This record gives sequence, C-alpha cells and structure tokens, in this order.
Amino acid sequence: MNSQQTTWSAPDVGAVRRPRLLIADDDPVVRSVVGTQVAEAFEVVGTAADTREAIAMAREHHPDAALIDIDMPGGGGLEAVRQISVVSPQTCMVILSADEIRDHVIELLIAGAVSYVRKGASGAQIVQTLSDSMKAHASAAA
Repeated sequence: MNSQQTTWSAPDVGAVRRPRLLIADDDPVVRSVVGTQVAEAFEVVGTAADTREAIAMAREHHPDAALIDIDMPGGGGLEAVRQISVVSPQTCMVILSADEIRDHVIELLIAGAVSYVRKGASGAQIVQTLSDSMKAHASAAA
C-alpha cells in the first residue's frame, strides 16, 4: 500500500471571480501604478507597452476589460480599439489619457471604446469607471 496520499480540495463555490483586465500604456510607471490601484477589484492578465502588444495580449487572454492609452507607439489607442474589437469582441474597452480632445474621444467611442478615464484619476475612480463601463458593454451586447 502506498503511504503517500493525494488530498483534493473542492473549489470554493462562494468565491467570486475578479474581472480580467488588460492595461495598455507606453509609460511603465502608469502601467505599474494603475495595476496596483485596481488589483483588488481586477485580475490584471497583461500589461502592454504599445499597440501591437495590446492587440496580441487581447487575442491571447480575451480580457473582460482593457484600459487603453490614447497615445502609444504602433498606432495608438484608436488602432488598438479597432483591432481588439475584432480579436476579442467581448472585451470592454476604456480609454486612458491625459488629453480630452473631443474629436479623439468621439472617434474612439465610435471605434468601440465604451468610456474614458483621465490619467491621474484615483484608483477608486478607475475601478468605478471600468465597472460601470463593463455593465454598459454587457447591456449593449444583450
């Protein structure tokens, strides 16, 4: 008889899965700070430094939400939003930027972004914007 036993634990059925988030920004400090700010509410599944990485990570991870910088190398937020809409259509996209140029924001919303949050917003504001945007995205998809 084998003296080693394998123990098995049932999954915690009461556990709530945190939404999966992709953060895309060319500034490593922003990626780190925002990741820390949202860590309790979201599971950060990837951080991307440019548009190409953001699209590849969205294709790989199919996150519930993506926080995307408007101005990053490789095509910027507009290209990221357009391509992520194709490779991961269930992903709710929220734009992150220091600029609030009306034409840019409108263009991004038309391309598929759900909402916009300013850089420098508190962690609570970012979490609230992401959560509200995910609800709106889910309602629109239904």
